[in-house]
Amino acid sequence: MDIEAKIKSDMKALGCKSDLKISLAYNLYIHLVDEKLMYDTEYCYNKDIDTLYIVARPNKNDKLNIYVPIPTYDLISVSFINQVQENLCTVETGPTVNLAFIEGDFTTVIYTFTKGLVNRPPPHRVSQQRAKEGRRTFIDNELRKSRNEILNDALNGGVVDDDDCEVLD
Repeated sequence: MDIEAKIKSDMKALGCKSDLKISLAYNLYIHLVDEKLMYDTEYCYNKDIDTLYIVARPNKNDKLNIYVPIPTYDLISVSFINQVQENLCTVETGPTVNLAFIEGDFTTVIYTFTKGLVNRPPPHRVSQQRAKEGRRTFIDNELRKSRNEILNDALNGGVVDDDDCEVLD
């Protein structure tokens, strides 16, 4: 039995019945092992969401990453990504899942999704934030322009006109 048949047989033995999912997972596995040179690469199956996936370490001392093969023609929703994260992410792997989109010629593009990122703020909030950043940038630029003058005044005690001073008894 050749290696491809053995690996696909092992994937089927994990519980996956879909030949398409097995083929995609096999090609992702080979991509991660041969092209990306990942460490501790293993294929796994989650029966709750009927998904074959790969876990691997990009470097020897890194944590395990999760890679889920997806055909490029599948429609992916945020709820699907949340479902994958809920079922596959562990304390050991962290809140990140990598979706590996695989084309018919087995070209693979990997996107990383991290659970718990902040939702995009509403448009009025974004414009307020931009205005605030604009004011900060203006003030910073003005301070930079006058930096030498401000430093000289601070070091020399500043220059005070006699007209501006009042002597108190």
